[in-house]
Amino acid sequence: MAKRGKGKLRTALANHTARSQQRAYKKKRELERGSKAKSAPSSSVPKRTVQPFLRDDTILLVGEGNFSFTLALLSAPYHHPPHRILATSYDSEEEVYKKYPDARDIIHQIRQMSGAHASRILAFNVDAGALHKCDAVTGTNKSDQRRWSKVWFGFPHVGAGHKDEHRNVLANQLLILRFLISVAPYLTEGPLPEAIQGRKRRAASEDDEDDEEPIEAADDEPDVSATSVPPRRQGSVLITIRNVVPYTLWNIPMLGKRLRDVLQPIAASAPSPPKGIRAPTVSDVDKNGAQYVLWRSFEFVPSDWPGYSHRRTVGFVEGLNPLSLRSKDNHLGAM
Repeated sequence: MAKRGKGKLRTALANHTARSQQRAYKKKRELERGSKAKSAPSSSVPKRTVQPFLRDDTILLVGEGNFSFTLALLSAPYHHPPHRILATSYDSEEEVYKKYPDARDIIHQIRQMSGAHASRILAFNVDAGALHKCDAVTGTNKSDQRRWSKVWFGFPHVGAGHKDEHRNVLANQLLILRFLISVAPYLTEGPLPEAIQGRKRRAASEDDEDDEEPIEAADDEPDVSATSVPPRRQGSVLITIRNVVPYTLWNIPMLGKRLRDVLQPIAASAPSPPKGIRAPTVSDVDKNGAQYVLWRSFEFVPSDWPGYSHRRTVGFVEGLNPLSLRSKDNHLGAM
Protein backbone atom coordinates (compact mmCIF):
# COMPACT_ATOMS: atom_id res chain seq x y z
CA MET A 1 0.00 0.00 0.00
CA ALA A 2 1.37 3.43 -0.95
CA LYS A 3 2.32 5.76 1.87
CA ARG A 4 0.44 8.98 2.26
CA GLY A 5 2.49 12.14 1.86
CA LYS A 6 2.95 14.47 4.80
CA GLY A 7 0.80 17.11 3.10
CA LYS A 8 -2.12 14.70 2.74
CA LEU A 9 -1.75 13.57 6.35
CA ARG A 10 -1.85 17.20 7.56
CA THR A 11 -4.97 17.89 5.47
CA ALA A 12 -6.68 14.72 6.74
CA LEU A 13 -5.83 15.67 10.33
CA ALA A 14 -7.13 19.20 9.79
CA ASN A 15 -10.36 17.80 8.31
CA HIS A 16 -10.80 15.44 11.27
CA THR A 17 -10.16 18.25 13.76
CA ALA A 18 -12.58 20.60 12.01
CA ARG A 19 -15.32 17.95 11.85
CA SER A 20 -14.85 17.15 15.56
CA GLN A 21 -15.13 20.83 16.47
CA GLN A 22 -18.31 21.19 14.39
CA ARG A 23 -19.91 18.12 16.03
CA ALA A 24 -18.97 19.31 19.52
CA TYR A 25 -20.30 22.81 18.89
CA LYS A 26 -23.53 21.47 17.36
CA LYS A 27 -24.10 19.22 20.40
CA LYS A 28 -23.37 22.11 22.77
CA ARG A 29 -25.90 24.36 21.01
CA GLU A 30 -28.56 21.61 21.13
CA LEU A 31 -28.01 21.15 24.88
CA GLU A 32 -28.17 24.91 25.46
CA ARG A 33 -31.43 25.22 23.51
CA GLY A 34 -32.95 22.35 25.46
CA SER A 35 -31.90 23.92 28.78
CA LYS A 36 -33.32 27.32 27.82
CA ALA A 37 -36.61 25.78 26.69
CA LYS A 38 -37.06 24.03 30.05
CA SER A 39 -36.27 27.11 32.11
CA ALA A 40 -38.18 29.65 29.98
CA PRO A 41 -41.07 31.35 31.85
CA SER A 42 -44.61 30.92 30.58
CA SER A 43 -44.85 34.60 29.74
CA SER A 44 -41.91 36.80 28.82
CA VAL A 45 -41.41 40.51 28.56
CA PRO A 46 -40.76 41.64 24.96
CA LYS A 47 -37.06 42.31 24.41
CA ARG A 48 -35.96 45.81 23.59
CA THR A 49 -34.02 46.01 20.35
CA VAL A 50 -30.44 47.15 20.03
CA GLN A 51 -29.52 50.13 17.87
CA PRO A 52 -25.85 49.42 17.12
CA PHE A 53 -24.97 52.66 15.32
CA LEU A 54 -24.28 56.04 16.90
CA ARG A 55 -24.71 59.32 15.06
CA ASP A 56 -20.96 59.96 14.86
CA ASP A 57 -20.02 56.45 13.70
CA THR A 58 -18.09 56.12 10.47
CA ILE A 59 -19.80 53.08 8.95
CA LEU A 60 -18.40 50.67 6.37
CA LEU A 61 -20.90 48.18 4.92
CA VAL A 62 -19.40 45.20 3.10
CA GLY A 63 -21.09 42.52 1.01
CA GLU A 64 -24.18 44.59 0.24
CA GLY A 65 -26.70 42.94 -2.08
CA ASN A 66 -29.41 45.30 -3.31
CA PHE A 67 -28.18 48.10 -1.01
CA SER A 68 -31.50 48.28 0.84
CA PHE A 69 -29.73 48.29 4.24
CA THR A 70 -27.75 51.33 3.14
CA LEU A 71 -30.97 53.06 2.14
CA ALA A 72 -32.56 52.17 5.50
CA LEU A 73 -29.56 53.64 7.32
CA LEU A 74 -29.93 56.89 5.40
CA SER A 75 -33.71 57.07 5.88
CA ALA A 76 -36.04 57.75 8.80
CA PRO A 77 -35.75 57.18 11.67
CA TYR A 78 -31.91 56.97 11.44
CA HIS A 79 -30.88 59.64 8.91
CA HIS A 80 -27.21 58.73 9.24
CA PRO A 81 -25.01 61.35 7.53
CA PRO A 82 -24.11 60.04 4.05
CA HIS A 83 -20.54 61.36 4.25
CA ARG A 84 -19.98 58.97 7.18
CA ILE A 85 -21.07 55.87 5.22
CA LEU A 86 -19.37 53.75 2.59
CA ALA A 87 -21.42 50.84 1.22
CA THR A 88 -19.63 48.23 -0.88
CA SER A 89 -20.53 45.26 -3.04
CA TYR A 90 -18.43 42.32 -4.21
CA ASP A 91 -20.14 42.59 -7.61
CA SER A 92 -19.78 45.23 -10.29
CA GLU A 93 -22.58 47.78 -10.57
CA GLU A 94 -23.97 46.06 -13.68
CA GLU A 95 -23.84 42.66 -11.99
CA VAL A 96 -25.78 44.10 -9.05
CA TYR A 97 -28.52 45.31 -11.41
CA LYS A 98 -28.69 41.87 -13.06
CA LYS A 99 -28.83 39.92 -9.80
CA TYR A 100 -31.22 42.23 -7.92
CA PRO A 101 -33.97 43.83 -10.06
CA ASP A 102 -34.86 46.35 -7.34
CA ALA A 103 -31.27 47.56 -6.90
CA ARG A 104 -31.32 50.18 -9.66
CA ASP A 105 -34.12 52.18 -8.01
CA ILE A 106 -32.56 51.76 -4.54
CA ILE A 107 -29.16 52.98 -5.73
CA HIS A 108 -30.80 55.93 -7.47
CA GLN A 109 -32.49 56.90 -4.19
CA ILE A 110 -29.23 56.55 -2.25
CA ARG A 111 -27.38 58.84 -4.63
CA GLN A 112 -30.18 61.40 -4.58
CA MET A 113 -30.18 61.45 -0.77
CA SER A 114 -26.39 61.73 -0.58
CA GLY A 115 -26.11 65.12 -2.28
CA ALA A 116 -22.50 66.17 -2.76
CA HIS A 117 -21.37 62.78 -1.46
CA ALA A 118 -23.33 60.84 -4.12
CA SER A 119 -20.24 59.80 -6.07
CA ARG A 120 -18.43 58.51 -2.96
CA ILE A 121 -21.04 56.64 -0.90
CA LEU A 122 -20.96 53.44 -2.98
CA ALA A 123 -18.11 51.22 -4.18
CA PHE A 124 -18.29 48.11 -6.35
CA ASN A 125 -15.94 45.19 -7.02
CA VAL A 126 -14.83 45.25 -3.37
CA ASP A 127 -13.67 41.97 -1.83
CA ALA A 128 -14.34 42.01 1.93
CA GLY A 129 -11.28 39.80 2.33
CA ALA A 130 -8.96 42.17 0.42
CA LEU A 131 -10.02 45.63 1.58
CA HIS A 132 -6.50 46.99 1.15
CA LYS A 133 -7.13 47.01 -2.61
CA CYS A 134 -9.95 49.57 -2.37
CA ASP A 135 -8.93 53.23 -2.04
CA ALA A 136 -12.47 54.18 -1.02
CA VAL A 137 -12.02 51.99 2.08
CA THR A 138 -8.42 52.78 2.95
CA GLY A 139 -7.94 56.33 1.68
CA THR A 140 -5.61 57.30 -1.12
CA ASN A 141 -2.52 58.22 0.91
CA LYS A 142 -1.19 58.70 4.44
CA SER A 143 -2.74 62.15 4.74
CA ASP A 144 -6.11 60.77 3.61
CA GLN A 145 -6.37 57.57 5.66
CA ARG A 146 -9.90 56.38 6.32
CA ARG A 147 -10.86 54.61 9.54
CA TRP A 148 -14.17 52.98 10.47
CA SER A 149 -15.76 52.77 13.91
CA LYS A 150 -18.38 50.23 12.78
CA VAL A 151 -18.11 47.69 9.97
CA TRP A 152 -21.23 45.67 9.14
CA PHE A 153 -21.14 42.42 7.16
CA GLY A 154 -24.77 41.45 6.65
CA PHE A 155 -25.51 37.76 6.03
CA PRO A 156 -22.16 36.76 4.51
CA HIS A 157 -22.10 33.65 2.34
CA VAL A 158 -19.71 32.37 -0.31
CA GLY A 159 -22.65 31.40 -2.53
CA ALA A 160 -20.65 28.54 -4.00
CA GLY A 161 -23.37 25.90 -3.64
CA HIS A 162 -21.36 23.31 -1.69
CA LYS A 163 -23.87 20.53 -0.98
CA ASP A 164 -21.72 18.88 1.70
CA GLU A 165 -22.46 20.68 5.00
CA HIS A 166 -18.92 20.25 6.29
CA ARG A 167 -17.35 21.81 3.19
CA ASN A 168 -19.96 24.56 3.21
CA VAL A 169 -19.17 25.44 6.84
CA LEU A 170 -15.42 25.51 6.17
CA ALA A 171 -15.80 27.67 3.05
CA ASN A 172 -17.83 30.25 4.96
CA GLN A 173 -15.52 30.15 7.98
CA LEU A 174 -12.63 30.96 5.65
CA LEU A 175 -14.67 33.85 4.21
CA ILE A 176 -15.21 35.26 7.72
CA LEU A 177 -11.54 34.81 8.64
CA ARG A 178 -10.41 36.61 5.48
CA PHE A 179 -12.73 39.51 6.34
CA LEU A 180 -11.62 39.77 9.99
CA ILE A 181 -7.95 39.81 9.00
CA SER A 182 -8.51 42.27 6.15
CA VAL A 183 -10.55 44.84 8.08
CA ALA A 184 -8.41 44.99 11.24
CA PRO A 185 -6.01 47.81 10.16
CA TYR A 186 -8.90 50.09 9.18
CA LEU A 187 -10.79 50.11 12.49
CA THR A 188 -10.66 53.20 14.67
CA GLU A 189 -8.63 53.21 17.86
CA GLY A 190 -9.35 54.61 21.29
CA PRO A 191 -11.22 53.72 24.49
CA LEU A 192 -14.06 51.23 24.54
CA PRO A 193 -17.48 52.66 23.61
CA GLU A 194 -19.44 53.78 26.67
CA ALA A 195 -22.14 51.14 26.13
CA ILE A 196 -19.56 48.34 26.16
CA GLN A 197 -17.80 49.77 29.21
CA GLY A 198 -21.15 49.82 31.02
CA ARG A 199 -21.91 46.27 29.98
CA LYS A 200 -18.54 45.04 31.27
CA ARG A 201 -19.30 46.64 34.61
CA ARG A 202 -22.71 44.93 34.74
CA ALA A 203 -21.67 41.43 33.69
CA ALA A 204 -18.73 39.23 34.55
CA SER A 205 -19.01 37.20 31.36
CA GLU A 206 -18.58 38.54 27.84
CA ASP A 207 -20.41 35.57 26.31
CA ASP A 208 -23.97 36.35 27.45
CA GLU A 209 -26.41 36.45 24.57
CA ASP A 210 -29.59 38.33 23.81
CA ASP A 211 -29.71 40.32 27.03
CA GLU A 212 -28.81 43.70 25.60
CA GLU A 213 -30.17 47.08 26.45
CA PRO A 214 -30.82 49.45 23.55
CA ILE A 215 -27.95 51.75 22.71
CA GLU A 216 -28.91 55.37 22.41
CA ALA A 217 -26.86 58.30 21.21
CA ALA A 218 -25.54 60.51 23.97
CA ASP A 219 -27.03 63.96 24.39
CA ASP A 220 -23.62 65.60 23.99
CA GLU A 221 -22.70 63.87 20.73
CA PRO A 222 -20.51 66.05 18.49
CA ASP A 223 -21.97 67.80 15.47
CA VAL A 224 -21.00 65.60 12.53
CA SER A 225 -23.05 67.38 9.87
CA ALA A 226 -19.98 68.67 8.04
CA THR A 227 -17.10 66.37 8.95
CA SER A 228 -16.06 62.82 8.18
CA VAL A 229 -13.48 62.62 10.99
CA PRO A 230 -14.03 59.26 12.76
CA PRO A 231 -14.80 59.13 16.48
CA ARG A 232 -12.00 58.40 18.91
CA ARG A 233 -13.09 55.01 20.25
CA GLN A 234 -12.31 51.38 19.59
CA GLY A 235 -13.73 50.20 16.28
CA SER A 236 -15.77 47.02 15.93
CA VAL A 237 -17.36 44.69 13.41
CA LEU A 238 -20.92 43.36 13.28
CA ILE A 239 -21.52 40.09 11.45
CA THR A 240 -25.17 39.16 10.97
CA ILE A 241 -26.19 35.56 10.30
CA ARG A 242 -29.29 33.44 10.64
CA ASN A 243 -29.48 31.88 14.08
CA VAL A 244 -30.05 28.33 12.83
CA VAL A 245 -27.95 25.41 11.61
CA PRO A 246 -25.82 25.39 9.48
CA TYR A 247 -25.05 29.08 10.03
CA THR A 248 -24.49 28.68 13.77
CA LEU A 249 -21.89 25.99 12.98
CA TRP A 250 -19.67 28.72 11.60
CA ASN A 251 -19.16 29.67 15.27
CA ILE A 252 -18.27 33.30 14.59
CA PRO A 253 -17.43 34.19 18.23
CA MET A 254 -14.83 31.40 18.24
CA LEU A 255 -13.40 32.55 14.90
CA GLY A 256 -12.89 36.04 16.31
CA LYS A 257 -11.38 34.93 19.62
CA ARG A 258 -9.14 32.16 18.28
CA LEU A 259 -8.43 33.57 14.83
CA ARG A 260 -4.70 32.91 14.91
CA ASP A 261 -5.12 29.32 16.16
CA VAL A 262 -7.85 28.17 13.78
CA LEU A 263 -6.77 29.89 10.57
CA GLN A 264 -4.26 27.28 9.41
CA PRO A 265 -6.41 24.15 9.94
CA ILE A 266 -9.48 25.79 8.39
CA ALA A 267 -7.55 27.11 5.39
CA ALA A 268 -5.95 23.67 4.88
CA SER A 269 -9.25 21.79 4.82
CA ALA A 270 -11.64 24.34 3.25
CA PRO A 271 -12.49 24.21 -0.47
CA SER A 272 -10.04 26.23 -2.55
CA PRO A 273 -11.04 29.91 -2.88
CA PRO A 274 -12.07 31.20 -6.32
CA LYS A 275 -9.31 31.94 -8.80
CA GLY A 276 -7.37 35.06 -7.90
CA ILE A 277 -8.25 34.92 -4.19
CA ARG A 278 -5.46 33.99 -1.81
CA ALA A 279 -6.09 32.32 1.54
CA PRO A 280 -4.54 34.38 4.37
CA THR A 281 -1.68 33.15 6.53
CA VAL A 282 -0.69 33.58 10.16
CA SER A 283 1.81 36.22 9.07
CA ASP A 284 -1.13 38.24 7.67
CA VAL A 285 -2.82 38.01 11.07
CA ASP A 286 0.27 39.36 12.79
CA LYS A 287 0.92 42.04 10.18
CA ASN A 288 -2.63 43.40 10.43
CA GLY A 289 -2.87 43.01 14.20
CA ALA A 290 -6.10 41.02 13.86
CA GLN A 291 -7.35 40.15 17.36
CA TYR A 292 -10.98 40.22 18.45
CA VAL A 293 -13.18 39.62 21.44
CA LEU A 294 -16.95 39.11 21.45
CA TRP A 295 -18.55 42.21 22.96
CA ARG A 296 -22.11 40.95 22.70
CA SER A 297 -24.62 39.22 20.46
CA PHE A 298 -28.20 40.31 19.90
CA GLU A 299 -31.18 39.67 17.69
CA PHE A 300 -31.29 41.39 14.31
CA VAL A 301 -34.86 42.53 13.64
CA PRO A 302 -35.40 43.40 9.94
CA SER A 303 -38.55 45.40 10.72
CA ASP A 304 -36.40 47.84 12.71
CA TRP A 305 -34.92 48.91 9.37
CA PRO A 306 -37.79 50.24 7.21
CA GLY A 307 -37.25 49.38 3.56
CA TYR A 308 -34.64 46.71 4.22
CA SER A 309 -35.13 43.53 2.17
CA HIS A 310 -32.89 40.50 2.50
CA ARG A 311 -31.27 39.19 -0.66
CA ARG A 312 -29.30 36.01 -1.24
CA THR A 313 -25.70 36.05 -2.51
CA VAL A 314 -26.67 34.29 -5.73
CA GLY A 315 -29.29 36.93 -6.51
CA PHE A 316 -33.05 37.39 -6.24
CA VAL A 317 -35.05 34.15 -6.14
CA GLU A 318 -38.81 34.47 -5.91
CA GLY A 319 -40.10 33.10 -2.61
CA LEU A 320 -36.66 32.48 -1.05
CA ASN A 321 -35.46 35.97 -0.15
CA PRO A 322 -37.75 37.16 2.69
CA LEU A 323 -35.95 36.93 6.02
CA SER A 324 -38.43 35.08 8.23
CA LEU A 325 -36.00 33.15 10.40
CA ARG A 326 -34.53 34.57 13.59
CA SER A 327 -31.16 36.20 12.94
CA LYS A 328 -28.35 37.37 15.15
CA ASP A 329 -25.72 40.10 15.13
CA ASN A 330 -22.30 39.08 16.43
CA HIS A 331 -20.59 42.25 17.66
CA LEU A 332 -16.81 41.77 17.79
CA GLY A 333 -14.44 44.39 19.14
CA ALA A 334 -10.80 44.61 18.09
CA MET A 335 -8.17 44.15 20.78
